[in-house]
This record gives sequence, structure tokens and C-alpha cells, in this order.
Amino acid sequence: KEVKKTSEYKTGKRLEDLERYITQFLKEKKPDTVFAATLEKVGMDSIENTLHAMINRAEMEIVLVTPWIKEGIWERVQGKVLEFVKNGGELKVFIKGTKEDFSSGRSDYSVVKEIGKYGGVVKFVPKLHAKVYVVDQREALICSANLSRSGLDFSYEAGVWTCNPGIVSEVGKFVDRLGS
Repeated sequence: KEVKKTSEYKTGKRLEDLERYITQFLKEKKPDTVFAATLEKVGMDSIENTLHAMINRAEMEIVLVTPWIKEGIWERVQGKVLEFVKNGGELKVFIKGTKEDFSSGRSDYSVVKEIGKYGGVVKFVPKLHAKVYVVDQREALICSANLSRSGLDFSYEAGVWTCNPGIVSEVGKFVDRLGS
């Protein structure tokens, strides 16, 4: 479990991912960026399906950046996420985390406690508005959807999934600044 957290392991995995990117997306001409939305009926990838697929591919790190996180939506992803953490993966979650968010019901503190209980890290960023989901610093979903029923079930939301190394690197720098 601890091996996955070493910088040598992560560097090696990122090099493997870069080689995979070159093979799959440049030689095979597969797209490295895909539009995702909550409009499944028109044949688009849904944001939730994209997020589930990313979580299933995670090997080292899952980063969830969303102002609000609700228990009902957390329950739909928690199984795979907590299994990932139990197997040595790192989970970082960034939310607004204001007292008003919890008292008004925009976010559920029970989710924060559960993430911490299983070894994940939750950081409060009071000015947060971004919604970004990153796996292993190799793929990112940048979208308008919070991890809430409104964000994933009731509102028209849109975003872009990418495994383009340049874009994912910039997303990683943004996330690093949130955590500092």
C-alpha cells in the first residue's frame, strides 16, 4: 500500500501513462478530449458515468474538487473510492466547507467525516467554485457539476474529460494551489 505513495512509484507510473497516451491517442487517433453532459438521451457521455469510469481506472490518486458534496451522490461513488483508499490509494477532496454550506444543506458534514475516517484528506476552500475531478494526474474531468443531486440528476450540466498531458498538468497545478 505504501509503495503507491512514493514519488518513485508515481514518477514511473506517469511515464507509463505518457507512453500509453502516445500509443493510444496519437498512433490510433483516438480523441484525448471528450465532451460530457447530463443529457444521456442525446447520446453524450454523462458526467456521472465519466466520473465512475475514471474512479475505476484509478491506481494512485483521486482528487475531487467541488464546492458541495451531498451524501446521496457520495453513496453512488463511495464504494469504489473507499475500496481504492483501503488498497493504498490517496484521496484528496476540496470543498467550500463553510458553516453556512453545512447548515443550509448544500454539503453534508457526514461525508467529510467518512472521508477522514477512511484516510482521505478534505481541505476547505471557502472561495471554491470550480468543479474538477482528477485521477492519477493522467486524466481530468472539468465540468459544471457539483457532487449533488442538483448537479448530477436535475440540472443541465456540461464539461470536458481529457487525458491530454499538457491540460492535465495545468489542472494539477491549479489543484496544488488550492491545497497550499
